[in-house]
Amino acid sequence: MAPYTPSVGDGLRDEGMYDSTPAISTYVNGHSPDRSSSQETRLENASDIADLKAGLLLSPKHIPCGYLYDDKGSQLYEEITKLNEYYPFKAEKDLLNQHASEIVSSIPAGSILVELGCGTAEKTSVLLHALIARDGASNVHFLGIDVSMEALYMARTNVMKQCPQLSSKSIEMVCADYLEGLKQARARHPTAMLCILWLGSSVGNLKPHEAVGFFQSVQESSGPNTQIFLCTDLWKDAKTLHAAYCDSQGVTEAFIKNGMTHALHAVGVGAQADPACWLYDVVVNPVDRRVEMWLVANEDVKGVCDSVDIYKGERILMEMSRKFTLEDIRQLAFQSNFYVQETWRNAKYSMQMLVSTSEAMQRCWKATDVLFDGISNWAVQPIDVRHPFGFYYGHLASFAKLKTMPRDEQSHMDEMYSRGIDPNMADPTKCHSHPDVPPEWPAKPQVQDYVQKVRRHILEAFASGSVVTRDAYIALEHEWMHLETLAYMLAQEQRLSFEKSSANSNNVQSSVSTDSSSDDEMSAKRECSNGHVDGQGNGVTNGVTNGKNHANGSTEGTCQSTFNGHTHANGNSHSITSSHTNGNSRSSNGHVPLQSASMIQIPAGDITLGIDTDPSKNFAWDNEGPQQSPQRVSSFQMASRPISNAEYYKFVVECRGYEREEYWKAEDLACLRKATKLYPATWTVQADGQVFVHRPGKSVPLARVMQQAVWVSLAEAQAFCKWAGCRVMTEEEYERAAEHTRYSDSVLDLEQGGWEWTSTPFAPLKGFEAMPEYPEYSTDFFDGCHYVVKGSSPYTHASLVRRSFRNYYQKEYPYVFAKFRMCKDAE
Repeated sequence: MAPYTPSVGDGLRDEGMYDSTPAISTYVNGHSPDRSSSQETRLENASDIADLKAGLLLSPKHIPCGYLYDDKGSQLYEEITKLNEYYPFKAEKDLLNQHASEIVSSIPAGSILVELGCGTAEKTSVLLHALIARDGASNVHFLGIDVSMEALYMARTNVMKQCPQLSSKSIEMVCADYLEGLKQARARHPTAMLCILWLGSSVGNLKPHEAVGFFQSVQESSGPNTQIFLCTDLWKDAKTLHAAYCDSQGVTEAFIKNGMTHALHAVGVGAQADPACWLYDVVVNPVDRRVEMWLVANEDVKGVCDSVDIYKGERILMEMSRKFTLEDIRQLAFQSNFYVQETWRNAKYSMQMLVSTSEAMQRCWKATDVLFDGISNWAVQPIDVRHPFGFYYGHLASFAKLKTMPRDEQSHMDEMYSRGIDPNMADPTKCHSHPDVPPEWPAKPQVQDYVQKVRRHILEAFASGSVVTRDAYIALEHEWMHLETLAYMLAQEQRLSFEKSSANSNNVQSSVSTDSSSDDEMSAKRECSNGHVDGQGNGVTNGVTNGKNHANGSTEGTCQSTFNGHTHANGNSHSITSSHTNGNSRSSNGHVPLQSASMIQIPAGDITLGIDTDPSKNFAWDNEGPQQSPQRVSSFQMASRPISNAEYYKFVVECRGYEREEYWKAEDLACLRKATKLYPATWTVQADGQVFVHRPGKSVPLARVMQQAVWVSLAEAQAFCKWAGCRVMTEEEYERAAEHTRYSDSVLDLEQGGWEWTSTPFAPLKGFEAMPEYPEYSTDFFDGCHYVVKGSSPYTHASLVRRSFRNYYQKEYPYVFAKFRMCKDAE
């Protein structure tokens, strides 16, 4: 059974999966639903009977899924949506209710909300209410498309009832198949953004290549000024999937058997349509990641049509519902020339906003501009192994031009800004190839003028159709990655500004604005929920801008946390108390008791590193592939959650861990001492012992973020683990843990809340080939100094959140938003 909200006359059909007929068929053409019109009797015209006969001639035989939705079938489906076992309907509704305001924030003002197969429009009203709250009822417009005039009448009635603020002129209904309806919508609204809602995981009724074809047709029908809000059911454990389609009350079975009854009546053999003649069987197909609903004949059914017979024991496919991984969704978007702009999901269900690559580029530029608008001094260089802020504004434009228009002539500015720096932390004189650093960078107005000219040129290339989708993806992901770089640079600028402001004030409170909200609650929600389990969009502007000014000394939050011992900052020894720490004390052997974070046994199992990097199928960076042979990972123990600020505080305070050479590798200690700091890079320890933790645009008291994961370098993580008698996990162990957590919630925040350090050096997978468009992306950093980090941070864009993505940093690099957790060999 397709997990979507059908109407009496939903137009989506499943027969296309067998390549016999188009996946989308036109049943009725019209313009406005009329209650007095005779209700359409579905699947009784010659074309639809022909589709049914064609399905019965295939092997195995199948019934087009449209036959499931006669009046009785639609009533049964409504019952199904209320079943405890049938999670998709509730999962989607819950996500919509939870994230409605975030979802509509990705819909431009003045857009037309267009729903395909609108049915009752019950869930759509959630988004309409959010749009009304943002834009006002007079600026909200809804257009429903369905092949059933009865369904359209019901949807219109429900929208007017649930959203009484909307005028009747703001609600349009088009009676047509999806593609024809979109053409009519575009004709009525030639310049508006069409935000197409495709709810209920209806895309699961299409095979992968059919879904790509449909999305391409959508763009052809509605034009480039189109975005798609796509809802998808996620692949999960077989037990949950089977129960959802084989409920204990037998409602789904009755629904499927009713579809067979409807089909047999349509071909004139209704006398043999007794439900007792059929056995219901649900198959969870792990190869194609779909649930299949079959009926098995209890007896022969002769002469169904055109000499077609159904024999006892023969299996008839009635419905299939494809389930998705994040990689499936990315692949669908890429092949359709769309881009995953934002994502909201939980463990069961995913919703994403897809936009054209041209629109994605413009939204990315907007995020870049918002971020730079908050930086008052572009010449500031808060991290000495990175260029000043202003360089990155020019670099992002230069890179985008070089990749989207590789045959264009390069200017002096293009070359100057073509590449940044990542010098060796132990010896900064060693660095990959890059343009010479000018004695003085161009002034801000000059850089802004250069960027605007480049952007106009790129948009012209998009308009002409000359930008290759893959090149657009390279430019987009590169810019989103650098916006995260800028986020941790802003955190360092916030720290420097805070420390300067505090040094010039007798009372630190005078330079800090208080925030009454609990930062542990606020940031934990953002760093875990926005981290991509519950929602991930533009992580950078979600977490960085918020109307704050950066690089100007402004701060937020107060601090009452103090240290106990001799932690040093800028050579000063500070007095500390540990009364503000949480958790257990050190044991007598000097190790943090493992009870501070429960250790989870991860069973041995197979993993497969890498993905298929065929450029015709999907976009991936070269180091993400190729797909490797399965390998066995032995059982191991890992902490259920990452090390918190509270636990790391104990390492710094009670252990004086930064002063104990036995916990550090020699090269790491040398880098640490050169930095003249003896605590994490995002911390400030003041002369009076007060401690602050810094984020882009805000400083918060340590006491208020004790339970959040600490963000440190790999070297710092390894020192802590040596003190605690454990180690940092390998990349292979990360992959095994991630697979384990697919079916268990025992491991928390593995893939969000901060990148997860691994102890695996960044190296090519077997069979690696450098990408021709950007060969130095990985190869320059296969140097033994960079290490793999996985997952995401709160500042990571949704398009980068995927299991295969391999980020990498030098192990002594302390600025990245990266966490770690304790790991041990199995006992």
